[in-house]
Order: sequence, then structure tokens, then C-alpha cells
Amino acid sequence: MKTIVLVVSTLTLITIESQAQQASNAAPKSVSVAQGAVARWAGNCKRCSFEKRAWEAVNGTCYYPVDMEMKPGTYTISRRTTGGRLESAKLTVTEKPCVQEDIKDFAKKEYVNVSTENQTRHRKEMAVVEPLLTYKADVRPAVFDIPVGKPTNPLPKGQGNFGACRSFDGQPRDRHTGQDYEVSAGKPVLSVGNGRVLLAANHFFSGNSVYIDHGNGLISEYFHLKSYDVKPQQTVTKGQKIGVVGATGRTTGPHLHLGARWHGARINPGYLLIDPADMPEVK
Repeated sequence: MKTIVLVVSTLTLITIESQAQQASNAAPKSVSVAQGAVARWAGNCKRCSFEKRAWEAVNGTCYYPVDMEMKPGTYTISRRTTGGRLESAKLTVTEKPCVQEDIKDFAKKEYVNVSTENQTRHRKEMAVVEPLLTYKADVRPAVFDIPVGKPTNPLPKGQGNFGACRSFDGQPRDRHTGQDYEVSAGKPVLSVGNGRVLLAANHFFSGNSVYIDHGNGLISEYFHLKSYDVKPQQTVTKGQKIGVVGATGRTTGPHLHLGARWHGARINPGYLLIDPADMPEVK
């Protein structure tokens, strides 16, 4: 009887070792994400990291924003669970070719052949804006959830020009960093979430512009407004009117330009408006 017990115990041990070996040989968790998109890793997350950046999870989920010009390749991401366990996965960034957008016979010629004075003005404006948008290790906690609210009600389908490679009257210009929505002039523009106004000002290229900090490094941008109703440091709530649609700055006509920076990454804001279950997911 003792011999039989020994055999059974030995077989059990072998089976356990075999299962452990299979688990160790299993493919690591991974996700594939296009430039300008957002991946998620759901379930009991506390802290997330990507490259040299790290941040807190949002309602138990790690979100990994990928900049529109991040170099394609495979990167390591990680998360710390609420139980203290450290887990890693592979995130593969795929190239998303930019759509060419050629704007001809542009009426506002001062935005095509930009004067030295306006070039100087733009540089001064960006010296104020860019530090607000870069990644920071110490940020306020998130005061939003995904999906965020719509910036206009109703919100038409986006023009699909996020990341577009643009030219005006044949002259190449910087890529388009937001999503444009065909909304009539005078329509209310709404904050997509609770937050604090970082900046509300008139800028040369973006016209009347509002930047809102929603915590966790997420900043929403609203450009070309006819006017705005908020001021820096003001607290706003989700769905609050912050201005009205216009055509100020470099624009062919009235519309809303919605942009988003998350931990410094320029992302398609459309990813913030969808069900997170539809985002690329770590598996």
C-alpha cells in the first residue's frame, strides 16, 4: 500500500511540474496598438508604466496612450496590481500612415505666408503652451472616466483627419494633432469631463483656444472657438459650456477642433469617446 501511495504522489508531483513548465513557456501577454491610439489593461490595476513614464490607474484600469509619431516597434509595459503584484507585457506600436490633406486656394493668406511678426508671436505662444502639455511624474488624480462626454450635443462623426499631413496652397505644414467635427458656428462647446482650465487665450494658429486638465495627465483641447466663457484655474464640470464654435485662427470655416494629450502623448481624441472595451486590450 505504501508503494502505491508513493507512486501516486510521484505522478502528482510530475504533473504539477509539467503544468508549471507549460505556464512558464506560455506566450507573454501582449497588445498591438496603432500610432495615436490607446491600449488598456483591465483588472485590479493600481499603477502603470510605459517606457520611462509611470502613472496611477484610472478606476482600476491601466491605459497606455501612444503618441501619433511614436516609433513603430515593440515596447515593454507594466502594471502593479492592487495586491502588489508586478506584471509585464509587450506593446507593439504599428505605423498609421498619415492621410494627405491638401488645402488649396486658402482664403486667409496670412496663415500661408506667415510674417516674421506672426512667427515670433507663435513661438511665444508655444513657449507657454508646450510646458503645460508635456509628461509630468506628479499629476492630480483623475476626475474623469472613459468614455468621456461629448464636446457638442449632438456630436457629428469626426472628419477622420487626426494626424493628417497637411499643405496649404502647396506649402507643407505640421501634422494635424486633433479631430475636426463639422459643427455650425455659435453651437455650444462642452467640457468632456470634470477638470480645471489650464489656459484660455487667443492664439495665432488655433484661434480662441481652451485647454482643460482632467487629472491623470489627460488634457483636452478646443480650438477655433468664436468665444470662450472660462478663465485659467477655473474648475469646470462634465458637460459644462466653455465656449461656442467659431472659425478663428487658421481654418477654412466654422468647426470644432478637439485635441487630447495624455501623459504627453498626442492621441486621437476619438478613443476617449468610445466604450473602453473597444480599445486594443492586453491579453
